[in-house]
Amino acid sequence: MRARCGAVLEVALLALSGCTGDAAEPTPLRIGAVGDCYVNGSAPVSCEEPHVAESVFVAEETPPRTAAAIAPCQTAQASYLGQDFNTRLDVQLWVASDESWYRCDVILRTSTRADSGFERLTGSLRGALRQGVAIDLQACLDEEYDAAADQVYTSCKTPHKSRQVIVAPAVGTVEEPFPADIAERATKACNATAAAERELVGSPRVQAFYPNSAAAWKSGERSADCWVVADDGLLPAVEPTDGGQAPASPGPTDK
Repeated sequence: MRARCGAVLEVALLALSGCTGDAAEPTPLRIGAVGDCYVNGSAPVSCEEPHVAESVFVAEETPPRTAAAIAPCQTAQASYLGQDFNTRLDVQLWVASDESWYRCDVILRTSTRADSGFERLTGSLRGALRQGVAIDLQACLDEEYDAAADQVYTSCKTPHKSRQVIVAPAVGTVEEPFPADIAERATKACNATAAAERELVGSPRVQAFYPNSAAAWKSGERSADCWVVADDGLLPAVEPTDGGQAPASPGPTDK
């Protein structure tokens, strides 16, 4: 899964600790386990109660202070959810205050860059993508997608302006250097993927977003992010299928 992990390197901002009467002596939290659910990042709650995060990876070691920290999280996320798709789901990295362990939680964004907070969920996300992507987990907007802006999602169950294609096509291999034809590769890949996923009903325009610099390529990203946009009017509502089932979403909460 092509997870958005914008805060992953800001380790200090995501440190976890308990509280005591002496602010200088925080009480270490227990490590936690894969499958635990959380409301605020501290003590776990039942996944059958409203929560905003669910752990998919836990490691009893200090995480790297580089993009390498998120690699095991992405692998664990795909395994835990059942398949590898582009959705509104994201991975958040949390580190113990003494950096003796860290964990990765799956959350459901209410907006494209998660600046508008996360959805409260009821029920576990384990296996949620095994049979496909539930409509409630798909990414749709009432406007054209802008990679530089934080845009609030709208329901895919009603007509909308743009929609993210759930499959992120590969645009290169790990071994090859940054390609000069990356824009052409990504455009062709997104058009082919959108057609294969039957996303071209009504002849929408296809947008391709991709690692557009040698630095981005060096981070290991090798896939394109594809969106379909209605040039005139709206895209039709996504029809229910026999695909995955998302947990109930009582509503958004602050980050």
